[in-house]
Amino acid sequence: MPLDTPQPPRIKRGEAHTVHTRGLTLLRSGHREIRKLKRANHVPTIHGNKVWNSSFLIMDQLTREKGPLRLTADSHLMDIGCGWGPLAIFAAKRFRCRVTAVDADADVFPYLDLHAAINRVQVDTLRCRFERLTKQRLADVDMITGADICFWDELTPVLFNLIRRALDQDVKRVIIADPGRSPFYDLAERCQARFNARVVERRTQTPRALSADLLIVDRD
Repeated sequence: MPLDTPQPPRIKRGEAHTVHTRGLTLLRSGHREIRKLKRANHVPTIHGNKVWNSSFLIMDQLTREKGPLRLTADSHLMDIGCGWGPLAIFAAKRFRCRVTAVDADADVFPYLDLHAAINRVQVDTLRCRFERLTKQRLADVDMITGADICFWDELTPVLFNLIRRALDQDVKRVIIADPGRSPFYDLAERCQARFNARVVERRTQTPRALSADLLIVDRD
């Protein structure tokens, strides 16, 4: 950490409004540091107002990977619709890979920066809508992840086209997780009809009982 970078706040294990899981320290909405950002008028407007649960199921999937698809220090992961950044921060910390966290809402990035500082990792950020992630933006990306991002019907074709562009640019794998919204299943059906795609169910008991379906799309 550079000498001129402010020291991150000290978060004690077991402190109120915190979650400690998978090597990460995450803050809930009621934590004093989160409230401080809200008082500074950082108010996300596109559902980037908390840590979304499907992130944890993708973390577990990334940990399971073996062989050429496992992330390494040479990999570049892009987390789209990153919100507060738990998934992006997990990948940077666990695999020491390059991570670009993408969101259309600039007000999520102070929360991401706070979590990155607490967990002592570096994550690149990019403010960009899904439809503006061009082939040039995707050219050196190895894997794309997205948790709880397909919640409106109009997002289904947008994400389908993004996945198509990503595969055209040799992105090896796309993983999108969702607890079961109909736009997500519409996306999954379109991907299974066109690409090498499958849906798998994942469950976890930490930080509490959670489940989600993962759409996994691989480059042929």
